[in-house]
Amino acid sequence: MTKRIDPNTPAVVLPPALLELYKRPLPSTRSGALYNAFSYPTKISPEAIALYIATHTQPGATVMDTFAGSGTTGLAAKLCDKPTPEMLQMATSLGLSPVWGPRHAVLYELGCIGSFVAKVMCNAPSPELFEAEAATLVKEAYERLLPLLSVIDDQGQHGVLRHAIWSEVLTCKHCGHEHTFWDAAVEQSPLRLRPSDAEYACPGCGKAITTATSERAVETAHDELLAVPTTQRKRVLTRVYGQTGKRKWQRPVAQSDLDALDVIARFPLPASVPVAELKLGDLYRSGYHFGLSHLHHLYTRRNLICLATLFDLIERRDASVRDALRLLVLSYNQSHSTLMTRVVVKDGLSDFVLTGAQSGVLYVSGLPVEKNILAGVLRKVKPLRDSFALVAGSKSTVIVRNQSSTELKETSESVDYVFTDPPFADFIPYSEINQVNELWLGQRTDSKSEAIMSTAQGKSLDDYRDLMAAVFGEISRVLKPQGMSTVVFHAAKANVWSALQVAYRSAGLEVAATSVLDKLQASFKQVVSTVSVKGDPLLLLTKGKATAASAKQTSPALMNEIFEIAQAASDQSEREPTRLYARYVNRCLQAGASVELNADQFYSVVKEAIA
Repeated sequence: MTKRIDPNTPAVVLPPALLELYKRPLPSTRSGALYNAFSYPTKISPEAIALYIATHTQPGATVMDTFAGSGTTGLAAKLCDKPTPEMLQMATSLGLSPVWGPRHAVLYELGCIGSFVAKVMCNAPSPELFEAEAATLVKEAYERLLPLLSVIDDQGQHGVLRHAIWSEVLTCKHCGHEHTFWDAAVEQSPLRLRPSDAEYACPGCGKAITTATSERAVETAHDELLAVPTTQRKRVLTRVYGQTGKRKWQRPVAQSDLDALDVIARFPLPASVPVAELKLGDLYRSGYHFGLSHLHHLYTRRNLICLATLFDLIERRDASVRDALRLLVLSYNQSHSTLMTRVVVKDGLSDFVLTGAQSGVLYVSGLPVEKNILAGVLRKVKPLRDSFALVAGSKSTVIVRNQSSTELKETSESVDYVFTDPPFADFIPYSEINQVNELWLGQRTDSKSEAIMSTAQGKSLDDYRDLMAAVFGEISRVLKPQGMSTVVFHAAKANVWSALQVAYRSAGLEVAATSVLDKLQASFKQVVSTVSVKGDPLLLLTKGKATAASAKQTSPALMNEIFEIAQAASDQSEREPTRLYARYVNRCLQAGASVELNADQFYSVVKEAIA
């Protein structure tokens, strides 16, 4: 019988300080000033990364991230010199022995917006100056744009717009009668959205129709920026939310709102409005992307003017904080300023709940929301200011390189440690998502070297594997002989795991240990004493051949090991299918075996195996 190895046991002998780090899941929170400063897909909390850096390296070490995203590894290096009380308590509670002090971080990020965010966040301006300049920026914008944001409340008084709900217009397939998606889908008392296949009577002919089978009305108008007629889906204002003094209110659309739209239509567009074509590939859907050919089509005219005005006014602010102010505006832009902003219905609530754009897609709903951008940007000032304060005074240094990590500039054997979170194959097309922010900076990511599986880019799994192999080859080259690399990765497909395995092994890297990174919703402070949720597989790679004692075991045998351990586990989270799949993948990679099951295939046998 082949000897079973606990999946938490490293395949090679590790120093005692690292044994504790990899023997249990480490939490990565999805909250806090640094995490919330700028929304970016699949981000890991810098506090968690700092624990890895400070446990793997000594002060003065050079650390690197080859897929840096929005720069959280750089922020983590900053925190190594300024650990928070929660980080210190977390290290103690997990039995870790980090060595705090300044490090030198080098970040590689292909994406333009990720690099921009990283440069600003890791080289933050004075928090106090930023806060003062941001307040002045919003004040001046209100002074210039108040005619666009003023509304008459439900009592006839002047107020300020909070947000407005727009609605697509439907056309009855029987009689051609136009009516709003709002009227067709929204039900009151209790509030709910009618399912798309639920029948209702056409207001024109009375015949039974559904929102799914009704055509969306379109309209053609002169496009001022393109100087040509453009045809887009027809949308009408349907609900207005405002504030008068301290009183918040809402009401249906009134004549005053229609008059305001006429004022907005005549308000000149600032010269800084980008005229840039959207490149929609893997995320393109002919339905809700109809007519959205350029960036400005993603905005109502009012919000387009507001955003461009903010960018114009930034040029009048102190030069040392201008990029930070641009970051402030962009931190609100993609999630809350476009037609991708949505409303949702929650049980027990009598009104819609506002939410931002859906992460990882470019989805435009039938009820897009137009928020007051100035109010939203003002709310973002404090989180950014607090994030700048957390790393202010750190002696750690961070260099950000906006380029592919397939060719690193560093000399061979010069890096002590790499922490990286690579793109998950076909999970998110970053360059498509990020263009909504990048185009406001006059930039666009060159996707030629983007490590991704993409039909639109013509990149297969083999192309993804080859790009990843090139990066791991460079990691192997620049790592010192005893250097290590921690890789966080998630995939639901066995062939993607195989591609990753081929990529790092072709570079002479092997798995020395595995663990799980828990992505928690609570704050870092709240999870000091609990780390039990699902998690992403995490690999520790070292140079040379790792001597895994169970290298001849097969994937099914390793899967049975995981099930046996799960049955004996007292922690319920260790019995959850998602956690078990992460453990199964880890065990296969640690043993040098192939991952043979997709996540859905694995889940289909989990209940029976651990019943």
